[in-house]
Amino acid sequence: MATDGVHDAVPHWNGVPEVIASGSAWQVGFAHGSQIPHRIRVCIENYKRLFEETAEADWPESRARAETYLAALKQNEPDLVEEMQGIAAGAGEGVDFLDILALNLRSEISLTNYSDGCTSLVTQNASNSEVFVAQNWDWVQEAGTSTAFFDIRKTDKPRIRMFGEAGIVAKFGFNDRGVGICMNAIRCGTVAKDMLPVHLAMRRVLECHSFDEAMAMLTRKGLASCVNLVIADKTGKIATVECTPRGLAPIYPDEGEWTTFHTNHLWSPEIPGGIRDHPSKNSFSRLERMKLLCKRQRPDADQIRRWLSDEEGTPVSICRSTPPKAVGIERMETLATIIIDLRKLTAEVSLGRPSLSPPVRTLSLD
Repeated sequence: MATDGVHDAVPHWNGVPEVIASGSAWQVGFAHGSQIPHRIRVCIENYKRLFEETAEADWPESRARAETYLAALKQNEPDLVEEMQGIAAGAGEGVDFLDILALNLRSEISLTNYSDGCTSLVTQNASNSEVFVAQNWDWVQEAGTSTAFFDIRKTDKPRIRMFGEAGIVAKFGFNDRGVGICMNAIRCGTVAKDMLPVHLAMRRVLECHSFDEAMAMLTRKGLASCVNLVIADKTGKIATVECTPRGLAPIYPDEGEWTTFHTNHLWSPEIPGGIRDHPSKNSFSRLERMKLLCKRQRPDADQIRRWLSDEEGTPVSICRSTPPKAVGIERMETLATIIIDLRKLTAEVSLGRPSLSPPVRTLSLD
């Protein structure tokens, strides 16, 4: 897909554009597509390569796999289908709806075969009402060339601030009702094509008014593939939620603790039967390290950033570097750090490894 001659027409921060979209589902999608058409094309090129590496699927096959979910999506999530159609139309000639659908089903196409390396946490401090959702996003370096910030005001829905990938309807973010979300990929081959794909589920969470509403929605709709969603609201309700096509398994802080956390393997004792994941060994070491760092702590944003900068066990540490001579998907590194403060309704986003003290952008509702 040619990217020359196609340009994004919106402000940038450190090279990352910001989409500002409002109105109907179609209008939000069209604004998304027309404001960052170049980034969307770059994202498609990135996932062409990634799907071949992780799922042995070329782009026509990836589009065909995505299309097998479409009948259920048209029936159950028509507004999100309309929004993705708007993205394709806004992106212009050479991008069509199935390209955008394949991007939004990246987890169902790719991460059933391979998982990325993210480390996340969620914490609440009843003494001062602070609630944080945070993570390092670990993925292959080229994915950093197709990211964007989003400010979405869809008619009759909460306002959403996000950091995500071009062409994809949701990622890491929060809304004006005080609901926040991050995620960890889980490698598991179990899928259900009549349920809600991962990134569309994240968008639905960001359209909820509370933690309880989000959990009820996920329980009702179900997840098309396995993922861990880190969810909280400003009242202090928090969990890291292992989601599978056979049900949810939320993990809450242990008694006497204020934080729970996740990496890229299933560890709830309540995980539904018949679900088997295939994690990398470093998922276990990163989880144990974060568990140690968090123990009996009531962190603020600066402390969370220090935890996410931890390099014990490098290169496959919480703050991840590309291993020497790594090839294929093993090239992943920490691309961004996201720390969402649900009391203040802000999110700090930095690009690259947090251990290098990169610049921080604060997303807000101002």
